[in-house]
Amino acid sequence: MLKKETIKNIESQLDKDIDKEVELIKSELFYFLDKDLDMFFLKEFVKHYPRKLLRERSEVLLDTVLNYLMKEILEQIRTKSSDVQYAFSKENLREKIKEWALAKENRYNPSLLKLKEEETIVEKTITVAPGIVVSAGGLIAIASAPETLVLKAIPAVSTLAGPIYIFKKIKEKNKRLKKIWKKEINSYLERAKKELKIWLIKVIEKFEKELTDFCRKLGL
Repeated sequence: MLKKETIKNIESQLDKDIDKEVELIKSELFYFLDKDLDMFFLKEFVKHYPRKLLRERSEVLLDTVLNYLMKEILEQIRTKSSDVQYAFSKENLREKIKEWALAKENRYNPSLLKLKEEETIVEKTITVAPGIVVSAGGLIAIASAPETLVLKAIPAVSTLAGPIYIFKKIKEKNKRLKKIWKKEINSYLERAKKELKIWLIKVIEKFEKELTDFCRKLGL
């Protein structure tokens, strides 16, 4: 009962909706990355939070596509007899498709964002200046603190030569890491767009199949 042109228009609108939702996710992630926050927290945040946001927004997009489909089909059903309208209402097609789409075996399940191992902030030893190697204990004392923390408050590092220079190097490393993480977030979200579109197309196909079966039962 749904024309190919109608489906094509819905898919085209979905592209815009997906772009909008993913852009909101990116804005939220970058907002936190631009803050002066604990780098260990940010690393875990970048790995896990995008997945959580994608799961949440995927359900919003699912409701959106079902709204598009139901709007189109209800306009046609209203022109049918009261018996057909009642049968369609009883079919509860929208909830049936939503339940199918959110079932464990069918739901959208994004992967964790994998960061490059060589760029993680936690390392056994890191050279922060020529000829100076800070042990993990010393570095973690800095890296796990906000970037604005006064260096002399950290005993593990304050006795080293050139502490201000060392702190500057660590701040530069943090900025470099954040840039790398932003690039990885961008790549991750671009892949997510494609995955979301594939998943939502499957939802549309399932809706069409169930609708066809319904029409066949009623001889429409």
